[in-house]
Amino acid sequence: MIYLNYAALHPTHPDAEQESTRTITEFKQFLYSDAGIEWYLRKISACRQKISKLLHISDPSTIAFCSNASSANYLALSSIQWEPGDTVLTTTHENPSTTRQILALKKRGVHIYTIQPSSPDQFLESVRQALERHSVKVIMVSHVSHVDGRILPISLLSTMAREREAMFFVDGAQAVGHIPVDLDQLGFDVYFFTGHKWCAGPLGTGAMVLNHHFLNSEVRQPIQIEEGLTAHTTEFEIGTQNIGSTAGLAHACELKFTTGLGTEALLKYRQKAKEIFKKTCGVRFVEWTGPHAPGILTIQGFNATDYRQFVKKLEEESNIIIKPFVDYPQEILPALRLSWSAAMDEHDFQFGVEKIAGSFF
Repeated sequence: MIYLNYAALHPTHPDAEQESTRTITEFKQFLYSDAGIEWYLRKISACRQKISKLLHISDPSTIAFCSNASSANYLALSSIQWEPGDTVLTTTHENPSTTRQILALKKRGVHIYTIQPSSPDQFLESVRQALERHSVKVIMVSHVSHVDGRILPISLLSTMAREREAMFFVDGAQAVGHIPVDLDQLGFDVYFFTGHKWCAGPLGTGAMVLNHHFLNSEVRQPIQIEEGLTAHTTEFEIGTQNIGSTAGLAHACELKFTTGLGTEALLKYRQKAKEIFKKTCGVRFVEWTGPHAPGILTIQGFNATDYRQFVKKLEEESNIIIKPFVDYPQEILPALRLSWSAAMDEHDFQFGVEKIAGSFF
């Protein structure tokens, strides 16, 4: 199989799998005893430390573990005291699970204002106007678009959110493990990510980083309450965590920190794919004038009447896996997304892209 859908799911790194297994085996020595609880808390703390290094977080205690980015987004949205007339500002490039959760707020009388990020200047101006005209309580955007890899101007958006006293939630699912992320420098209220994409961590893992401004905000309501405790990230960790998978995620992040993100290789593959498509079939690349993440390329404009059928046929006949966009976002439909790993075999990559390009005709 030639797999070109790493933005959807990255195979778990073998070392991360081994760390998960090791951790579960070690936990069996203690189970739910006093010693086991102490071991569990130490292990969770060590996991936070490892992730904080990759993301440059000076206070690891602001990290809360969860099952994926979608569950983190749900917890963040659920912790806001919504009032009729409030507005959520978001984009057309959000993950469908995020969009569905935002749209559900309409039942509470919350307005949804959605912006198409066509260019950096246009996008920022649209955000500025929306903040002036609407009572925006939360800005919810992706750091990196899962649609085409465009990188949104998070620092500038953070400043705009603070000026208007809006909460700022960032979906980092396509960013963490893919591009450099320095959370001590990025302004945000909640930043969350999933383990099974660019981190190469286990399925069912993720984390959210909650800054103290958010935790102590008057617009927030508790997720769960224990008498005598102040607001803390552990409020967002519902029940006992899957310590084995969490350890696997932390180890995967540690590997990314120590070995690097593979940016040079990712960029080389992206340029190679563009050269092949330009030479073979003249497709259009879905890009904007701002920066792009190196491991994603989205294309459109080729001769296929049914993109889903095209992708299905490509898998059945050539065992090549890519992602079609046929339902959203409207401004790019239809389109195909390719995404790859820095460790991918160069011959397989070139063969796969050439096969896709050749199949367009």
